[in-house]
Amino acid sequence: MDSKRELQDRAKLLIETNPSGAADLYLTMWKDYREDFNNYDAVALLQALRKTNRKDVIELPLIVEKFKDYEIVSSLCGWYVFNSFIKHKTPQDILNSENSICNYINIIKQKDISVDDNYPCPFSIILFKLIEAHSKNLFNANKIYEYCKKINPDFLSKKTSEFKDKEGKTKQNPSDIETYYQYYTKVCDKLNKSEEAIDACEKGLKAVSEYHYDNDLWFQMRIARAHRNLKDYESSEKKYLELINTRAGSTKYFLFEEYSGLLNDQERYKESWIQSLRAGIQLYDVQYSAKLLLHQSRLLARLDRIDDAKKFAEIIFLGIQENLWNNSTEYQKLINYFEIKELKGKSDKFFKDLYKTFKDELYFDSEINKGEIVFIHPRGKLGRIRFSNNESINFSKSSFNNRVRNLDKFNGAKVSFVIDYDYKSEQIAENIKIENLEVAKVLVGLTSKGKIRNIVDFGLFIDMENGKTGLAHISTLPKDFQEIYEVGNVVKVRVEKETEKGLSLKIVD
Repeated sequence: MDSKRELQDRAKLLIETNPSGAADLYLTMWKDYREDFNNYDAVALLQALRKTNRKDVIELPLIVEKFKDYEIVSSLCGWYVFNSFIKHKTPQDILNSENSICNYINIIKQKDISVDDNYPCPFSIILFKLIEAHSKNLFNANKIYEYCKKINPDFLSKKTSEFKDKEGKTKQNPSDIETYYQYYTKVCDKLNKSEEAIDACEKGLKAVSEYHYDNDLWFQMRIARAHRNLKDYESSEKKYLELINTRAGSTKYFLFEEYSGLLNDQERYKESWIQSLRAGIQLYDVQYSAKLLLHQSRLLARLDRIDDAKKFAEIIFLGIQENLWNNSTEYQKLINYFEIKELKGKSDKFFKDLYKTFKDELYFDSEINKGEIVFIHPRGKLGRIRFSNNESINFSKSSFNNRVRNLDKFNGAKVSFVIDYDYKSEQIAENIKIENLEVAKVLVGLTSKGKIRNIVDFGLFIDMENGKTGLAHISTLPKDFQEIYEVGNVVKVRVEKETEKGLSLKIVD
């Protein structure tokens, strides 16, 4: 039998040319000379295995367990696991190898990179990849919670990183600390661990300095939810109102929907209905409306508006027929109650028609003002109305009683409106209805000089002499148009067509 020294010498000679053979020799050392096998041998074994694709090393967890207090052993084992089961693997591949990965999770250590993250930590990378895999398709909250509890957030980096997207634009990845609290607060919320959710969200808000994906909003919303689950309605309502009265929160339908639910819990049905209307006017896609429609139908029933409640149930029925959402016991119970068995029409059409209803109900007892649209912002998202005593008031695209795409055509229109207040407590015109609009002069065929205002991937935005702005689409331009033209260039253009989106232009000689 070869001595340990002889096995070591042979392994060192093979580690570059035949790393698998070298690994076998180190494993033989472990078998025959276990008492003499030291941390240097463990390091050499891991270095050899990292050069191979071997995943069948049954003895390795036991070897690493013995030397886990040596940082280099723990780190090398982490990178071995990463290379073997994580790197270039799909989420499903990672889940298929989960048992093998978990053999090592409890014996490798998390590295503190909170101050210096020049050398990444394989432990946290592996766990984040497992968490990510469990968040795809079916969100496995229990598994994600288990893995989050293994991570020490105090050891995570607070630095963001940059990457290039497919178009070559620089984007930011969130920091590890933000990613951790993003998942941890979400699973606490999902698993109804309300007190833990509040604590996690508050820690996340203190720990994270740069937010992505509206996580600062989500953390606070989960605090509001947790207080609601704990029946601390006063704290929950205070938090929802704080969020709704912010720039980001004022446009999120789900905040109004949840706030409406909170009021419903307290049997404040009329107030709940008003907040559900505010949710409805923020929601543009019928595909995401089922939960809100169910809530609104039930509210209307409680308010003894049975015929109106049925209209919402009908949209749910149509959505099921169109496979926009799966049927559920709650949906079917509502459909059965109204005895809806057959219905013609499209859910999207019914849902869009609700927009006017939402606006009219929301402002039914508000004073109606008359005025004229005197200004439309060049970007077409904002404008101003002049009304009594030469006062003026701002409005946005979402201020109209109908959904609109292009505001340009409304310049000079006589309108009616009500006065509301935005998230900054500033006056804004709402529920705008067109009273009188002179037919605009026909622009198609008009030739004019224009100045290039902006160059984008899909064409050129050009300001015309008449104050209108249009787009010369990429399909009408040379392939290298971004090199030919510069912002500020004066060009001659012809109006090709006028659509809801605006003017379609073509550059002419």
